[in-house]
Amino acid sequence: MCAMTLNGLLNTGLLGVYTNKIAMSVVAHNISNSNTQGFSRQSPVIVTTNPINLTTIGSGGAALSFGTGSTVSDIQRVRDEFLDLQFRETSSRLNYWENIYSNVHYIEQLFGEPGETGLRNMYDSFWASIEELKTDPSNEAAKTQVVSRAEELVNTMKDINYRLEELKSDINSEIKIRIGEINGYLKRIADLNQKILTSSSISGSPNDLLDERDRLLDKLSELSNIRITSHSNGQISLSMGDKVVLNGSSYQEIKSLTIEGTKDEYYAYVGNNPLTFNDGKMSALFELRDEIIPSYQRQLDEFGLYLVDTTNLIYKEGWDSTGTITGANFFSDISTQRGFEDSRLFRIAGNSDVFHPDTNQYVTSHRIYYTDPSIDLNNFDIYSVDYYATSPSKYADNTLIKYDSTNKAIYFDDPSGFQDKLLVDIKGNFLREYGFSTKEIEAYKIDSAKVIPGKLEFEMSGETYTIEFSDATELVLNINSDSGGYLKAEEIDGFIYILPTTEIPNADLDTIVLNDVDGSLSQMEAQKVTLDALDTSQPTLNNLLGSNKIIEMSINGRKIEINPLKDTIYDLADKINATNTGVTASVTPHGSFVLRAGNLINFDLKNVTIKGPEKLFNALGFIEDGSNNIVTLISQDTSPEQIDEKFSKADLLRIDQGLGIVNQISVSSNLKENPSLLATDLGYYYDTNYSPTGAGNVSVWDEISKLYSDSLLDNGRVGFSNFLGNIVTDIGVKGETADKMRLNSEMLNSEISLEKERVMGVSIDEEMTNLVKYQQAFNASARVITAVNQMMETVINNLGVR
Repeated sequence: MCAMTLNGLLNTGLLGVYTNKIAMSVVAHNISNSNTQGFSRQSPVIVTTNPINLTTIGSGGAALSFGTGSTVSDIQRVRDEFLDLQFRETSSRLNYWENIYSNVHYIEQLFGEPGETGLRNMYDSFWASIEELKTDPSNEAAKTQVVSRAEELVNTMKDINYRLEELKSDINSEIKIRIGEINGYLKRIADLNQKILTSSSISGSPNDLLDERDRLLDKLSELSNIRITSHSNGQISLSMGDKVVLNGSSYQEIKSLTIEGTKDEYYAYVGNNPLTFNDGKMSALFELRDEIIPSYQRQLDEFGLYLVDTTNLIYKEGWDSTGTITGANFFSDISTQRGFEDSRLFRIAGNSDVFHPDTNQYVTSHRIYYTDPSIDLNNFDIYSVDYYATSPSKYADNTLIKYDSTNKAIYFDDPSGFQDKLLVDIKGNFLREYGFSTKEIEAYKIDSAKVIPGKLEFEMSGETYTIEFSDATELVLNINSDSGGYLKAEEIDGFIYILPTTEIPNADLDTIVLNDVDGSLSQMEAQKVTLDALDTSQPTLNNLLGSNKIIEMSINGRKIEINPLKDTIYDLADKINATNTGVTASVTPHGSFVLRAGNLINFDLKNVTIKGPEKLFNALGFIEDGSNNIVTLISQDTSPEQIDEKFSKADLLRIDQGLGIVNQISVSSNLKENPSLLATDLGYYYDTNYSPTGAGNVSVWDEISKLYSDSLLDNGRVGFSNFLGNIVTDIGVKGETADKMRLNSEMLNSEISLEKERVMGVSIDEEMTNLVKYQQAFNASARVITAVNQMMETVINNLGVR
């Protein structure tokens, strides 16, 4: 229509009315949805209609371009896609940390720290009961308390593990529910994609459908990290993890499947491929179920496993209160219940007493000598006190102390051995000066000139021994002949020394009760003196191997050099522990060498390869054969049958695969029924065996109490007390970190949400302003129509009338 005609002008005004009417409808729609969640405010796109080029009477023949009005070309959503992307990313992160924090905080409460019912407190109470027992081993109430505290500790561990297992089960159920929720979102988004495609082909932008789709995408981002690819036709593709789960109106349903052997744990699958969630609530749920909670269960198992095994290996070497029974366990057996094929080899304990080899003839100084010190033993008052000898004898054979130039060391090499004798340094100027290990023993010292006739009596092992004497010579002679071998005497530089022998437990003179019948000891002014004796309690490995030749063993290829001349069994254990291979070594009080598997190798010695000289493994009591060959002690290729055959002489502990070892732990039923049977005495070594010292000896619990701080757990890094402290610290740090990350994510998500709302949200004030603007434009357009109407009326009715 020609814009110069009145009809054209009328059409222009009419288009203005329609345009502003549509604009007011958009404003009304915005206002009515100002509180609708996920609604994006809409804005009319007003454009001019196509102009018309005309030559008119007043244009002087030039063509003019006349506008024809306006129209609404589209109604667009006001939205920032970059803010949407940021919001969904931060929403995924926020939901991840919220779930991690809430569950870790719950786990922290389970461990009860700080508090009187926490695991650490229960452990400390158990150890406090041990210390109380050590002060009075005959106290039946103290024994009962040790058993009761141990039972409390075990029950606490079981309860924590049970609650962790329940939490895992709850999370597992939630995983299935959330996978179903994700599928619901995918189905609705796919349906919306189809509607959006249809609507886009028929009309303009389907803004409300797009808003609903974005709202669902926002909800989906809370559960998982998502990647969205937009297409030109308004469709989107959606990826989770490394899988495309939706493309346009089609989607792949995520299946929640269980895997055999996983206790019905659900896993997400797309088709036949597993789906991994990298963020959001789903990622947190899987991490909690599969990593965080099991890690604390594994630490509980490790704590319980080492507590039971280390305690039992010490306890079973002690005598019960009657002094007749050994070999009992404090905790019940935790060996595998599923058979050897489905088990882990946790521990190997040798059956040899490494402290008492058949011949204990070598003792090495701890000092380094770069040249031979050429020691003349005749210059020192060193005496050999032998149970089998008639009397103490001066130790003055220079051939018995040797110099090794390779190792820069001096050492005793006595073929007769030290197992039945004490080497006593009367003046104390040799053993310490030349760097040998010493122990203190007590002896009686009497001035020979002050000896008067008298009689001594003492009791030992139920026998009474009487020693009568009239002078110094008779005193020495009768002690050597009439004391049952428990005491020996020798006159040295005008003094008589009455010395204990190895027949007395630990050569402790206080073990015997000496009765000074006539008071002659007091009258002779006898003194009780402390002397140095050669300490042979930790023999060097050449006593076990019969050679000073340096040898090597290896664990997973990490070599361990062993110097038999210098290294003791404790040195060997330290070197094994220093490899950080997950294999730890220790020695029991009665000399059983122990290898254990740490968490680094899943508590299974078959996960490492141990090689070394066969004679070493034989000396440690692991295997029967003792050749000079280098052999593989154990490896992944070693079958259960081969293990049984190879370690037939050793004590093995196999445990079940998987978690839940703590559920098998309990205090021995015999002790629960009768705590008075509690063993306390490790006894003493005499001749070729250990014998009970007596019910008043608490050496069992002296050794067990050392476990409090001994570095046994976490691959030989920490003791029991610190291990529990590390668990609590780890939970606290993990919870604090999660809380900080949660707060940071919440703040960032909130800021982006506010910015997003500023862009897409409806402002009532702004919409009212727009409403007034469009209303005024509507009124003005209507006035144009009125004016045109009057002009047409003038043309029709008045033009040409006289």
